[in-house]
Amino acid sequence: MKTPLIRLCFSIAMIALLSSCSVFSKKNACPNGDVVFVGDVDDIDVVSVSCVPRDGVLRVIVELLNDSDEERSIAYRFDWYDKDELVIGKEESWKPLFLYPKEVKTLRATAPNWLAVDTKLSIKQ
Repeated sequence: MKTPLIRLCFSIAMIALLSSCSVFSKKNACPNGDVVFVGDVDDIDVVSVSCVPRDGVLRVIVELLNDSDEERSIAYRFDWYDKDELVIGKEESWKPLFLYPKEVKTLRATAPNWLAVDTKLSIKQ
């Protein structure tokens, strides 16, 4: 009698464990979420990168820190990749960003379509 009950409890525990793993894996859905620095931007640090699929479309949130004691003016853009690691959508234009000393700014971007599974953020001076 105890064996079926133990098997049932074990099965329920495994289902709960596997379903929680799939929820946690969606917190950062970008396999790479790479950040590429171009030029002299040594004092700009990446605090965090998180990717979240919402309504079938990938969204990314990046926090940048100006670690300098001076104001910084930079530019950034996101490139989006499909499952075959090919760039999708048109190449984005560079967007200007102004950072005060020790300021943290949050960048948000949404993939151009549902085919995007990864992104790369480029930052230049």
